[in-house]
Amino acid sequence: MSTKPSPAVYRRRRIVALLLLVAVIALIWWGASAIIGLFAADKPDAAPATNPPTAPATTPEAGKTTTPGDTSQPQTPAEPQPCKPEDITVTAATDARSYGPDARPKLSFSIENTGANKCTFNVGTAVQQFRITSGSDQIWASTDCQKNPENQQVLLEPGRKFESPQLEWVRERSTPDTCEAERPAAVGGDSYYHLKVTVNGAESEPVMFVLE
Repeated sequence: MSTKPSPAVYRRRRIVALLLLVAVIALIWWGASAIIGLFAADKPDAAPATNPPTAPATTPEAGKTTTPGDTSQPQTPAEPQPCKPEDITVTAATDARSYGPDARPKLSFSIENTGANKCTFNVGTAVQQFRITSGSDQIWASTDCQKNPENQQVLLEPGRKFESPQLEWVRERSTPDTCEAERPAAVGGDSYYHLKVTVNGAESEPVMFVLE
């Protein structure tokens, strides 16, 4: 004759069966996660696309560092402007203070920029005049019979001088209408003369010399 299990035994059996079911479900979930993890490990992660940082570019012409999108341009140095009359000093010169009967004076001039900035100045024969006087009498001028006058622009640095070539005076008087005629000689015998030079509107102080 069989004995029927008590209600407590049934409860214990149901609890054991439930625990076994939970354990089976946990094993199935763990196995599935492990398999998915193996497949995921074989596939490389997709990283978001990013642009590499761009290094600043240096322009070789001006040594200026710019960044992409920078539309600024290197500053171009300003062109030198014409010299102001008040910044120009012209100095007349002779190669001696006294000349014997056969010596010919050599005349020249220098130009100095006394301003603070470099500038351009026309020193050509088209804008220069050597003039020799004795008292109020004009003896000779380089422009009386000048041929092929030329312009010559020079760049004058502050404090620097431009030296002209020497011009020889043959000790004759001149006028614009004696270009082809014989000219009278300038008076010697310890006579005093003055040289004054004008260049592009700037005039020198007179320089005295003597013809023996």
